[in-house]
Amino acid sequence: MGLLLLAAAVVPSVAHAQDGPATGDAAASGEAPAEPAAAATDESAGADAALTIADEGVAPVADEPPPEEPADEEEGGALSFTLPLVGETTFAMTSTSSVRFRGQNYNGAPASDRHYDDDFLALQQRFDLALNAESVRLEARLDGFQPLFFQDGVSLSQSCGEEDADLCYLTNNYRLERIALRWNHDAWSVVAGDDYAVLGRGIALSFRKFDLLGVDNALRGGRVTWDGERGYARVVGGVANPQNLDPTNLAFIEEPTDVVIGAEAGFRLGEFNDVELGVHATRVWFDDDAGAVSRDRSVDVAGWHMAAPALVDGQLALYAEIDALRRSATDFRGDDRDYGRAVYGSAQLQLERVTLLAEWVDYRNYLVATSTAPLEAWRIYSSLPTMELDGLQRLRAIGNRRGGSVKLDYAFLPGPWSFSVNGLVYGLNEENKDPWDGVFVTHGWLGLRRRSDTSAGTDFAAEGGAETEGEEGSRVGWSLETLVGYRRETFLHDPVGMPAEGDLDRQVLHGEIDVTVATGKHSFELRVDHRFDRELRAIDYADYMQGGVAFTYTWGVKLAVSSGVRWNDEKAFVLDARAARDYNFLGGAMYPSVEVKWNFTTNNFVSVFAGSTPGGRLCSGGVCRDVQAFEGVLAQLVLRI
Repeated sequence: MGLLLLAAAVVPSVAHAQDGPATGDAAASGEAPAEPAAAATDESAGADAALTIADEGVAPVADEPPPEEPADEEEGGALSFTLPLVGETTFAMTSTSSVRFRGQNYNGAPASDRHYDDDFLALQQRFDLALNAESVRLEARLDGFQPLFFQDGVSLSQSCGEEDADLCYLTNNYRLERIALRWNHDAWSVVAGDDYAVLGRGIALSFRKFDLLGVDNALRGGRVTWDGERGYARVVGGVANPQNLDPTNLAFIEEPTDVVIGAEAGFRLGEFNDVELGVHATRVWFDDDAGAVSRDRSVDVAGWHMAAPALVDGQLALYAEIDALRRSATDFRGDDRDYGRAVYGSAQLQLERVTLLAEWVDYRNYLVATSTAPLEAWRIYSSLPTMELDGLQRLRAIGNRRGGSVKLDYAFLPGPWSFSVNGLVYGLNEENKDPWDGVFVTHGWLGLRRRSDTSAGTDFAAEGGAETEGEEGSRVGWSLETLVGYRRETFLHDPVGMPAEGDLDRQVLHGEIDVTVATGKHSFELRVDHRFDRELRAIDYADYMQGGVAFTYTWGVKLAVSSGVRWNDEKAFVLDARAARDYNFLGGAMYPSVEVKWNFTTNNFVSVFAGSTPGGRLCSGGVCRDVQAFEGVLAQLVLRI
């Protein structure tokens, strides 16, 4: 994909809406399951070519390096040589160079915003290095960030005095961000250094990447895994190591000395390992924050899980997990302890035409963090299934909710059409009380999809499709994704103030449509989304809108060009501040942008993003964070050997 704009659709596509049970390898990693084959996206239709402008970007960041691919003799590949003791070895390197100019980010009202973080130029460099042998892999990542000067020519070091030092959070940073040595042999795997770690479904422990949020957490220490035919066990331990440059605001993240240990073990039953039973435990000692009242904070988690990923000839997948949590701390009153729980269950039935997913969650005062409302998204060490759509949602009380969801996909085989019906109902409570004594949430959405197949020899017209012959005999294929939904949140009790039980707290009406037409090497995509929000603020309701439109042209795998405009009228001070700038000729609520990406070889590309994107709250994998708006230019060059 193009520039990763820390984005997802306001309402993701039918395929992306599946937050269901993982099976097989996905279960071990905590990832969502693969989409049913009947509704799979056809990459040949050019869907993957769309740049992230079309995905409702919020703030552009440097692209992740492309995944490793087999070496191409014509274009060059990994360097191969022989090393003593390890034998045949290959060396690979990816260089990611970025230059950006960031204008205003509107992270405060103009009259009170004194941060020195607007209208500046900065350079960013990243090297990903790897040595691969038969059973050993050594990998490292080097990061560098250098803000240069502001628009008026004042250098960063001279931009503010000592009295404003806390407002100058932009700073140069060069470091060894990641290093790891991996060894694999038969059923054994050992890692020393930085590694991602997931226990259970990630509810008990989750150190992983959330590209949508710009969060990249690794555990710096070690992991030992044994995965046999009938059983498995793993032990992890180390210190939390978030990436030090926050890609959303370019602030430097001071690494906390949060110490983590965890273990998991289980066994498999049945002729084909049909059922897996396991137990796991985690303990986190949190570093004391400067000026914090509480100290000696820790979290203990213990639980078990059951997974049956392929029952009834692979048509039925079941998963259940129960975890108990104890949070401890010391303050001026003495020792303080509170307790929580997490219960998650899912069942997925996949037939030839129908896929049905049912989920249930019961979270009570549960989050592997310093509290159930931590300020830093990168300091949350669990990933709770939420049953929600990822993206620009305003999820609250993720660790204190109870309810369920049902999602149904139906494919009109052998034709290309399918539809999806989704609904969820749950209660939440932001006051750490029973979820059914807080806010009642209902959310339903419908999706309609048409997949495209432009492969040779497929007579889609005979199957009721809509493909025609294009120039030089090439097929013309098209795909369609639409989604419309409504969300309503009401009070389950009489809150303090004017609202009463049953009164509206928040509602959202949202929809989107995505159309792609492809013929030969040419692909055209048009995407439109919009949503109406109403929410209670203090004693009155606020109404606002957000959405966008984007058009993308793709030429084979070489070139992709996208232009679009987003709109957001939620914050009045942002509207006024943006409208006062001469270059915002469309008004304070409009965010135009353009992006170009050129792949000059298989693994190497250059891309340029210019324009603006609105800020907002993003949620993914049970973690939420607020992202700043962006105005400026980001150019990037990725080279690989």
